[in-house]
Amino acid sequence: MKTKIALLSLLGAAGGLLYALESQYKRNKSANADSGANNKRISGNGRSASANAGQKGSLQTTPAASMARFENADASVGNEGEHVIDDKGTDQSEAAQILRHVRDHVFEANDEKLALALGRPTEEIEEWTSGGGLIDGDVILKARRLAILRGFEI
Repeated sequence: MKTKIALLSLLGAAGGLLYALESQYKRNKSANADSGANNKRISGNGRSASANAGQKGSLQTTPAASMARFENADASVGNEGEHVIDDKGTDQSEAAQILRHVRDHVFEANDEKLALALGRPTEEIEEWTSGGGLIDGDVILKARRLAILRGFEI
């Protein structure tokens, strides 16, 4: 009985793996066909991908639509100059303010303790709290969670 159960679970895992590999193969095949037929595709900002490739070696020049707010079933990406970090609409100045508050109230105004809790170098924390550098969403998410866990409201 145990061998039948083990054999069936192994067979199920093998079937799932085969399904995943087959669907990945189909996606790669269709992506290659699309890229061959459409070498001059248009990006979200109306310029061709080859024109965007010259900018800092990246194809994406606008904020990701997956992080944008939706209005009328379309992603509204927002202002080009403003760098929104998370789904709450936090920008860089608000993010720096959040980090300063968390550092001052939760970590006794110590950059090293905050850096250790966030898993980032102290220099990066000092740069962010002074208003320099780009703060990413992961840091703000962790800082908010640390504040909640330690009883501080942001």
